[in-house]
Formats: sequence, structure tokens, C-alpha cells
Amino acid sequence: MKQLDMEFVSSLGKVRHIKLKYVNEGLQPDAVRTAMTKLADLKVFIKDGEELYARPQAAKYIETIDTPLFDDDALKA
Repeated sequence: MKQLDMEFVSSLGKVRHIKLKYVNEGLQPDAVRTAMTKLADLKVFIKDGEELYARPQAAKYIETIDTPLFDDDALKA
């Protein structure tokens, strides 16, 4: 499964992430940047005077691969 990791910079210069699961894996970079900019422009994520997602910085897909070590539930068959 792939996640979309959207990286923002806060108004205090801290790096913040929003990660979304079950996303379209064919998103175009310009479309993601536009959506992130619109989200930042809403200015709805503010905590203690800090705008948490003030400016888009990067976006990437993250793919997680599970490597099971053991599964006791499989023995119940």
C-alpha cells in the first residue's frame, strides 16, 4: 500500500507532514502542489499562534512492505 506524504513548513519554520492512505497513485505533481497550496491558504490549522501548514515544501509516495516474522493465527487452520 502506498501513502501520500505531503510535507509543509510551519510559520515557525518547523517541518510538518500530512500522510494520506488509499490515494490515487497516478497524481500529477502540479495537481498535488495546487491542492497543498489551497490547503495552506485556508489557514485552518493553527496551534498556539503557529500556522502548522503554512507553505508546501515537498510531496512523495511512501510504499510500505510488510515482512512477517510469525503469525500464530495461521496455525488455526
